Amino acid sequence: MKGHFKLALAAAFVFASAGIFGMAAPTASADVIANPGSAGIIPQVNSGNVLKDYDENSLNVVNNSTPQGNVSKKYTKYSLDPTGYNYGNSYNTIAGSSQTNTFKTKFFLPDGFNVSNFQHGNFQSVTLDGDGNIYFIESNGTNTNQGAIVKFNMAKLQQLGVGSDVLLLWRAFDYFNPYTTDGQAHNDEYNQVNAQLQGAFDKVQTLTTTLNQNKSWQNNQNNYMKNAQKWYYSWKNKKAKYQKIAKSYRYSYNTRAKAKQTVKTATTKMARWMKSYKMHKAKIAKYNTKISGIQSQIDTYQGQIDDAKAQNPDMFKYVDIAQTAQLSPEVDIGHGQTLSYNPQNKHIYLAEDNTLTDLASRDDNNTVLEMDPNTLKPIREYNFKMFHGDSANLQLHTLAFDKNGNAYWGRKLNGGYMFFYGRLDENGVSFQASSSMVGKRGGTTNQDVAVNPANNRLYFVSDDILTSVPTSGVQNGNFSADDIHYQAFNSGREFESLAFDQDGYGYLLALWPPELMQSTDPLN
Repeated sequence: MKGHFKLALAAAFVFASAGIFGMAAPTASADVIANPGSAGIIPQVNSGNVLKDYDENSLNVVNNSTPQGNVSKKYTKYSLDPTGYNYGNSYNTIAGSSQTNTFKTKFFLPDGFNVSNFQHGNFQSVTLDGDGNIYFIESNGTNTNQGAIVKFNMAKLQQLGVGSDVLLLWRAFDYFNPYTTDGQAHNDEYNQVNAQLQGAFDKVQTLTTTLNQNKSWQNNQNNYMKNAQKWYYSWKNKKAKYQKIAKSYRYSYNTRAKAKQTVKTATTKMARWMKSYKMHKAKIAKYNTKISGIQSQIDTYQGQIDDAKAQNPDMFKYVDIAQTAQLSPEVDIGHGQTLSYNPQNKHIYLAEDNTLTDLASRDDNNTVLEMDPNTLKPIREYNFKMFHGDSANLQLHTLAFDKNGNAYWGRKLNGGYMFFYGRLDENGVSFQASSSMVGKRGGTTNQDVAVNPANNRLYFVSDDILTSVPTSGVQNGNFSADDIHYQAFNSGREFESLAFDQDGYGYLLALWPPELMQSTDPLN
């Protein structure tokens, strides 16, 4: 199992456009999760106005016919039963959709990942990278603009049984929730067991390092032995060839004499390489004995650990699940609905949109945080304005990238939806409006945008409806009503965010309770 990590939450860290500031947070400890640390100083990129202005009256308004999602902003909400059986949900597309498809519960998300006692299951974004990792934004709640990013490897979760038990992830983090009496007691119990086993953990770690080093040295000897064997047979073949020449009177005396000398040299070389071969073979055998002894010691100490785990299998099962999580420090997440992955540079992005409107003045900036997905630490922050008309300064509330690194976002306009495209990376920031827009949208809310890498379509998310157009149509402004696809539902749930795997399957983040749902077929 993983080593013991302690996450001290005596302080949280907030990323702001000018850098990083300390902020007091409730004191607690979650003893099984790695400490995310602090961000340090974040390099700033100030880009000025990055939007090519446009005339709304000149946009081509596509006259589409859309099915209706949930436009009431009233949602079906329920609570999970921690002591009973909780069924997963299943929502089928309804009439007017462009395909027959179903979203089914993959797993329920916990009340939080124990970063802050503000946690209440308020997840705002989901994104996937190209390596099977999934990322969520957990928000501390309205008006805080604070939250954390958590990363999981989907294959590891599957191996631990999360795929077959939709409540398992929820139970693991609830079990170690340091903001409840039972959760803190479980942390204390884990600390006690961990302290008793620390010697065994240390021995396993040290011996494993020694084992791997000896395997590396043994592999070197194996390569040396193979090299000696190769040269032995090379000289053996050469000896056989020149022995025939030395014995054949078809060749001149001088040629036969030179051949005899080559045979003599080959015999010497063969003996030398055979000696080398046997020496390295003997060393390999000694390493086998040594490695076997080290492995036996590891097995002994691992047996002590396994015996302790067998005394409390639930706790250690939850430890294994909880320790698959990688957390960022608390960050300024804005509204939290812009977490996105750029496949071109393999970084993740998050707009810190601290209001739900456009920016108040032309002195204000959009601020977008770029992060390393491996460390969940900041790379840089982009500060830019998007001037429109004589006075407006537009603000990002959605964000997505295609496989070539093109950036997209969208906003509601009258009863429809318009798109913007451009770049947002280390090479610069620029955006312009698509010359065409969707004339009628089937939902009220502007929750998210996402690019499907399997079909290169851009989806915008409203409650109970997903609407998409080709990314090429966004860029060239040439898409028709027939190019617009819909997946509409009648779930009554709040649709927060959408992400895609490389095969085009959709992963939907829905509230309340928070859950990740997966489509049964790729979205068209």
